[in-house]
Amino acid sequence: MRLAAVFASLDAGAPWTEPLHTTMLSLLPANVLRSDLDPERDEPLAAVVEALLGRGVRMERKVAFALIDAALHDRRAEVRAEGLWAADRACMLSRSAPRRLAWNLRAAAVDEESVIAMSSLLGRLGSVAAPAADILAPLAGRNPAQDDDHADRALAALLLVAPAQAAPLLAAGLGRRPRALGAAAGFRNAEGSAFPYSGELLDAVRHRLAQPEALNGNEPWQLTNLLAGWGAQAAPALPELCAALPHFPGQAARAIASLAADCAPSDRARAVTSLRAMAAEQEVLPAAKALLDLDGEIAPLLHCLEQDLRRGTDRVREAATMAAALGPRAAGLAPALREAVDAANADTTPALDTDIALAEALWHVTGDADGVVAVLDSVFARAERNPWSRWSVVRAARTTALLGPAGRPLATRLEAALGDPVQAPAAVLALTAVGEAASLDRTSLADAALRSAESDADPAGACDALEALGPTALTSDQLRRLADLADGDARVIRSGIEDRVIRQDEALRNRARALLAACTAPAVP
Repeated sequence: MRLAAVFASLDAGAPWTEPLHTTMLSLLPANVLRSDLDPERDEPLAAVVEALLGRGVRMERKVAFALIDAALHDRRAEVRAEGLWAADRACMLSRSAPRRLAWNLRAAAVDEESVIAMSSLLGRLGSVAAPAADILAPLAGRNPAQDDDHADRALAALLLVAPAQAAPLLAAGLGRRPRALGAAAGFRNAEGSAFPYSGELLDAVRHRLAQPEALNGNEPWQLTNLLAGWGAQAAPALPELCAALPHFPGQAARAIASLAADCAPSDRARAVTSLRAMAAEQEVLPAAKALLDLDGEIAPLLHCLEQDLRRGTDRVREAATMAAALGPRAAGLAPALREAVDAANADTTPALDTDIALAEALWHVTGDADGVVAVLDSVFARAERNPWSRWSVVRAARTTALLGPAGRPLATRLEAALGDPVQAPAAVLALTAVGEAASLDRTSLADAALRSAESDADPAGACDALEALGPTALTSDQLRRLADLADGDARVIRSGIEDRVIRQDEALRNRARALLAACTAPAVP
């Protein structure tokens, strides 16, 4: 009854008072009440915190964080667990929550189980959770010569929280810490940079690559991606990569291209020789692409691309994307590109996306605007028959934007997409590129982009659209809304892959702040 009264008060919008605060704390652990009261609120403390944060009032945020603090410091394990769930939810909803709660999370780390329970959250917080790094380190460094799932989970989190501290631990356990290796290989900080270079870890990766037959699961991609992120700093690993090329050619070739770009001439020559042999003998597309990047040799790549385009393999989209990057140098591929366009007019998402990639390639390779417009018009028409094609429309609109005024025949298709928050930003971007400047209603277009960001439909695309519209397009009310995206406490990005939500929202906030600064900067005479 008391918990029902708390929820009733929240739902009615009543002020959060000291008696309500005391009552909520007295009910902990509240998880046992969930099935009897409200199945939708299966974590009562987290639900109360979410409701308070949803009010968007600074004082309500303070009391929400105070509830979490009290639970995290409680002597009962089940209450601390509920506090951790509530902290997790708060960090996913509030931009100020991570810094406010990072120190208090330490209080709940009383044993190994609790450290593991909070490791995922600490990893998602990244460097903001640095104050809690010392609770992860002892477990992360345990038993490096043995398989140890708990140590692997702790190390995966530590790699994201304190990379320099974690790198030697990963080096010591490489081959037995798959989760941690995955965290390092997929690492991206707030600026989008790869995992920081570590000589100790480089030596361990080289040793591991020297035994290609012993690699498991995703290890080939993870190890090579880690090396590729280091670029020329990882050049000592070129011999191991060249030796591993026959075992996993695609992954190794991409890494070789990254490492050998700025290395010594002798190392570069060795890499080119290995890639040339692989491209000639097995027609491996990444090897042919790496050969072009390193030596300017384009014939093997053109041959591989034509083979993939004419065979109609599932790599047609990748081949078209590579052809687009070559531009007029791939003019000989134009017939194969045209033949690969889906003559059956299928409306499946893969078919639509492949035709979009082919249209983009034809534009860059041939400049044939009429042919490209015809392909894109077909894509827009077929997408109307497929309820799952919203993102295909987005991709088609972005390709239309590349055409500039030549894409004007598709303006009606683009205008039809403005009402969908997912499709609107790309449609705005394209209309800005293809339309006559004097005929554009920039205020309405800005409004469509802002609505998309505010509804978490395509916030990153909305920033692209607002940038294309220019700093003078926004009204004072729209500038206020942009300021909320930039500096509001509520996260704009609230859905997606859990491990990326916080990082993506922080990147969006930085982008929105840059747009706001450009829109409010004094004009230069």
